[in-house]
Amino acid sequence: MNGMIKKYLPYAVIIFGVYLLVPLIFLIPGINNFSSVAYYFIFLVTQVACSAFYCSKHGLDFLFALIAPIAFLFTMMIYAGGFSNVTNIILLVVYLIAGIFGLFLGDLAFGDERRKREKKEKQAAEEMLLQAKRHDEREREKQHHTREPQRAANRNPQRIHTEKRRHPQNAEDKHYISSERIAKNTSGREDDAFMARYTSEIDKNLNDRVNRLLDDE
Repeated sequence: MNGMIKKYLPYAVIIFGVYLLVPLIFLIPGINNFSSVAYYFIFLVTQVACSAFYCSKHGLDFLFALIAPIAFLFTMMIYAGGFSNVTNIILLVVYLIAGIFGLFLGDLAFGDERRKREKKEKQAAEEMLLQAKRHDEREREKQHHTREPQRAANRNPQRIHTEKRRHPQNAEDKHYISSERIAKNTSGREDDAFMARYTSEIDKNLNDRVNRLLDDE
């Protein structure tokens, strides 16, 4: 409703202004006999022109044709004697027909241009809507990829820790694994040295026993 009022308002102001103010001019003595110029020419031209311009921007809207007859109701009540004059009733119908004629005239003259403009605006709106949908889909995918590792970590944190040890992703992980390997190698070398000393002592004790047995014989 508000949109309709906004569309009608500029043209309604013009029509009401012409229909209510122009008859004042013909009340001046000397030109009051030419009042028919307002009723049969100025009012008709105003209605047709406003209807054509309205249609060029907003398309066919037959409710718009009622503005001039409504405005003329006030005019004929104030200046033309109201419904007592049959001519006034005929003029109401004439202004209605003039409004419809103006709408068709505007559609014929400017309809193609208006339709092209509306088509471009519709395509632009659809393109903006499509871009908005694509943007939303990209954002959802980003959120999905961000949440998936977190969910996996919550399900099996030990596995993530093991994977980090197997596949280091930063300098800290690499340093940790390198230190672990060095510790393992050092521990292995110490074990080998201990075993060598242990076997050496066993061999030495065995040789001493063998020598004592030979000496006893």
